[in-house]
Amino acid sequence: MLSYQTLDNIADAYIPALAILCLCLLIKHTLAREWQRLLREGGLFVMGLVVAYTIMFVDNALLLWPQFNMDYSTHTAVALVLVITLWVMKNSLQGIWSVFLFVSLLGYFLLMLYQQYHSVADIISTSLVVGALVLPLAGKIQKN
Repeated sequence: MLSYQTLDNIADAYIPALAILCLCLLIKHTLAREWQRLLREGGLFVMGLVVAYTIMFVDNALLLWPQFNMDYSTHTAVALVLVITLWVMKNSLQGIWSVFLFVSLLGYFLLMLYQQYHSVADIISTSLVVGALVLPLAGKIQKN
């Protein structure tokens, strides 16, 4: 069995790994001069992160989640945004990677539960709120 510290290091590496993959794909679009894709997918990347962190700031100011004995999970929000962004970028990824993204997200959620970073309610409530705001934008981008 892996130690708590090793699992903590894995959890700490997940979001930066997703972000680096997003940035590499955006750089690929830049080098290929795919300006429309760069603007659409880069816009989703930035706007999704703005949504995730804006909700965090609002929650910190108004204490929305604590009113329900929950905690807004910035980890969940950012991981979800990055996976959605990568899913939209899936044309740059080959087949199995799209499945891997969602399996990795589920694994990350389970790891957060195992490490007791957040509760099931924290993860689900954060995913519902952030997903409700980011998925329509991703759907709009996906159609173009």
